[in-house]
Amino acid sequence: MLLEGLRVVEFSQLIAAPFCGLTLADLGAEVVKVESPAGDDARSFPPLLADGSSAFFQALNRGKRGVVLDLSDPGDRESARRLAERADVVIENLGGATGRLGFGYDEVAASSPKLVWCSVTGLGAGRGGRAVDPSLQASIGLMALTGEPGGPPLRVPVPLIDLMTGMYAVQSVLTALWRAERTGRGAFVDCALVDSAATLTSLTALFALSGATPPRRLGSESFLVVPSAVYPTADGEFVQLVAVNERHWQALCGVLGHPEWLEDPHSADNEARLANRALVNDRIREVIATDTAQHWIERIGAAGGFCERVREIEEAWADPLLAERGLVGRTADGATELPLVSMARAADPAALAPAPALGEHTDAVLAELSAPDRR
Repeated sequence: MLLEGLRVVEFSQLIAAPFCGLTLADLGAEVVKVESPAGDDARSFPPLLADGSSAFFQALNRGKRGVVLDLSDPGDRESARRLAERADVVIENLGGATGRLGFGYDEVAASSPKLVWCSVTGLGAGRGGRAVDPSLQASIGLMALTGEPGGPPLRVPVPLIDLMTGMYAVQSVLTALWRAERTGRGAFVDCALVDSAATLTSLTALFALSGATPPRRLGSESFLVVPSAVYPTADGEFVQLVAVNERHWQALCGVLGHPEWLEDPHSADNEARLANRALVNDRIREVIATDTAQHWIERIGAAGGFCERVREIEEAWADPLLAERGLVGRTADGATELPLVSMARAADPAALAPAPALGEHTDAVLAELSAPDRR
């Protein structure tokens, strides 16, 4: 495994920071997750498995060792400090509560100079204020872009900002580890959800910052190209199709049986199609409604275009491709099938350890602190 021998201590809960630790674990690191006696809030999130545990928590914390420490207790704070001193990486998302640790990066790095400390926050380390994924979707303008024209703003119903922040944190940690290996100096890594939120909206923000007309809600359509939308088919399904460039548009016109659209000034090029969005979409919608989703998927795909049926989530995750790509697996006990969300290609789906029970490894991990550190 790529990170075998790497020691990670994670003071975290919910999604972004645990996702960072999960990916490092899948790459071979030993990850110790430290929780309060109340446990990570995600332990109560649905859906619940047959044993009463949270599948949500399992998905984000499988393969970690679990320790419970009460950071209001001086003895437990000392144990937390010693765990951090022996770690190569510390991940924490305690935010304004970081002071409960009784120590920080500067204190630990004084005796462990190669330490990489990753602080995952809402708005940046040392800043006031709090933020979570839905609130940032609202404040960064993402929610205002989502929904139908004239309708209310809508939240993207996946924790997009949280997951991107976790990936951004992994990238930052691995970069800092590379520097530590070369120079002997670790780093404090400041990873904020607002950074990820801004990145997600940055290409759309080009319109606003360049003085162009800022985009507004367009439902399933694109600000950049037409067509790019969802259309109903004759069998009651929906297909999403997109013409990324003029070659795709030419192929689509041929498949739909309307080569004259290529010469029509309303649709001859993408600039014209953007200016006549409603007309172009109405024309396409009328043709797509005459046959089945599978018919259009096959015909448009064979012509070199892009067309896919809109699938419900359970059907999408039953696709054998996801298992073949190592994106679905079972825990080592065989009891739980999980999405392998960490994106770590070094993970072995056949040997996934389950997430720890609350405090499952506390005694064993604390006992190891009395042994000499052999690094």
